[in-house]
Amino acid sequence: MAWGAAASASRGTLPPAGRDSLPKDRLLPVPFADGEVLTYTIAWLKIEGGEMTLTTTDETTPDGVPVHRIALSAVSNEYVSKFYPVNTRYESWVDARDFLPLRFEKHAREGRYVSDEIEEFDLGRRIAVWRDEQSIRATGPLPERFQDVISSFYYLRTQQLVPGREIRMELYSRGKLYKLVADVQAKEPVETDLGTLEAVRVQPRMLESESAEDRNKGKLFLWFSADARRLPLMARTILPIGSVTARLTRVEGGRPVAAPAPSPSPTGPTTR
Repeated sequence: MAWGAAASASRGTLPPAGRDSLPKDRLLPVPFADGEVLTYTIAWLKIEGGEMTLTTTDETTPDGVPVHRIALSAVSNEYVSKFYPVNTRYESWVDARDFLPLRFEKHAREGRYVSDEIEEFDLGRRIAVWRDEQSIRATGPLPERFQDVISSFYYLRTQQLVPGREIRMELYSRGKLYKLVADVQAKEPVETDLGTLEAVRVQPRMLESESAEDRNKGKLFLWFSADARRLPLMARTILPIGSVTARLTRVEGGRPVAAPAPSPSPTGPTTR
């Protein structure tokens, strides 16, 4: 879909981007393309539980500003659905000029947990509004650089992932701002269905503003391909009851996938 093409039916809910001082033809470079679809298997320990999909599409706001629409969907497989059905979707629309979010939606169905939330960002007035079925909360002024839950993940793809670097931002979630730092830790090979690929390991973590509930959610590690595309190859959350891993199995659209890395040496084990 070209930038000037008509957006999908979601355009009716997408707010104007405003900020006329930012030219509509000067966009922040990104390593992903319109129509990129990434598919993952999700497993707890070694038990496969379902599938996750990440998609990106190019759209425009009602006032003609280019945006990236990023969607994450997670669905449990037939076996897991018998005792813990999951059918969850997150979507984020970000201004393509500086990668700040305009709108975020969460529609979660996980076991007995049901949640529908919307976040809207007025970047001109630097105000955010979060609402769900029972509450509404406004926040402001917003900081110069902030992201929502989904756009924060893709914002890392726009950055140079050099081991030893820290990438800092503020994360907006459920009407509150949290300080987030992503530690770029090391390069290492990762096994995927696409072959063994050279990757960069990143650990996002909350700083002092996190709640006790957030601190107990476990450690998160992300592996991005160590090339210009910075594909999310794998994500792993380490919990007291074991680890949950999402591993890339299929890539559609976008640019070619980087060639597999050479076989690892005895001193550099492949991450599984």
